[in-house]
Amino acid sequence: MITSARWIHRLLQVRRLAARALGRSAGFSTPPSDWHARIWRDAGDTLGLDFRDLGDGVSEFARNGRTTRTLGQLVMLNDPVTLGVSGNKPLVYRLLDAEGVPTPPHLEFNLDGIASAIDFLESAGEPCVVKPAQGGAGGAGVTTGVADRRTLKLAAAQAALRSRQLVIERQVAGMHYRLLFLDGELLDAVRRPLPSVIGDGRSTVGELIKAENSRRRRLLDRYALKPLEIDLECKCALRAKGLSLRHVPRAGEHVIVRQVSNMGSERDSESVLGEIGEALVADCARGVRAVGGRLAGVDVITTDPTVGLAASHGAIVDINATPGLFYHYQVRNSDQAVPVAVPILRAVLGLGHPSAVPALLRHAGIKGE
Repeated sequence: MITSARWIHRLLQVRRLAARALGRSAGFSTPPSDWHARIWRDAGDTLGLDFRDLGDGVSEFARNGRTTRTLGQLVMLNDPVTLGVSGNKPLVYRLLDAEGVPTPPHLEFNLDGIASAIDFLESAGEPCVVKPAQGGAGGAGVTTGVADRRTLKLAAAQAALRSRQLVIERQVAGMHYRLLFLDGELLDAVRRPLPSVIGDGRSTVGELIKAENSRRRRLLDRYALKPLEIDLECKCALRAKGLSLRHVPRAGEHVIVRQVSNMGSERDSESVLGEIGEALVADCARGVRAVGGRLAGVDVITTDPTVGLAASHGAIVDINATPGLFYHYQVRNSDQAVPVAVPILRAVLGLGHPSAVPALLRHAGIKGE
């Protein structure tokens, strides 16, 4: 049992360690509420809904006496219990494991029990991921490529700023995908390559990151872009390739600067709904049912999306009950983008079942009932 005084002392230690690990930030943040408000408004127009802007990012939609509201990426579909369950990573993994849905080998621990995490890392014999058990939405506090004790301690200190309970898991090999489910139906699938910068033969990786962030800042009125942060996660991703921020890539060379895909740009992701096999859809749908709720974004890592997770040695690494919708709009193959806000508004207002909606939504002329 940790006394209040000891816990305060430990928290101060954690903050000092994390401050050293985090490095430099990019100096800007995204306006996701404004961006999401636009896509909700467009979806409401598509469905012919009555609309009111309530201010502070809150939009209200009505049809036939039914009313609903949105706030940023939040929509009135999942209940508070479901939100609490999905935000608890160890609980999600237990639920998935009970249903036979593959998850990464993992261990729950806290700073007092970091010795158990060290044992896990050393027995794994390969890089691991450290993340907060709760409060890690959008990749916050997550560090990949953890391969030694020192990095593990720094990663744990960073994650502990968001959650007292932490998780260490083996890093799964493969490509990152986000599958969006609504009432048991797959609405869209997005392939999310890891964020990278492209060499010009002159600039260092650090300078290329700064230039990319300047580009993203200029596009904030069009996209919900996040800055590439130079933090422990970035340094681990570079170290995994034997690189550093001072490395000068060749012209045209792609250098991965994070092994978490949440900071990708509009040039990275693409909609790949037609590439997802039935077995993978079934695995993810089982995971969503185990966690509960009507709307869920499933984060999957797999080497082959045409087969099930067991066959590809892939795993579900997160199920998000408040999924960011910008992943589905912010794709490089914009002609294939699925406007997922439309079926979500249909569902919340009881305007029809989402079955077969993805194919229909590819046609710009869709109308509400």
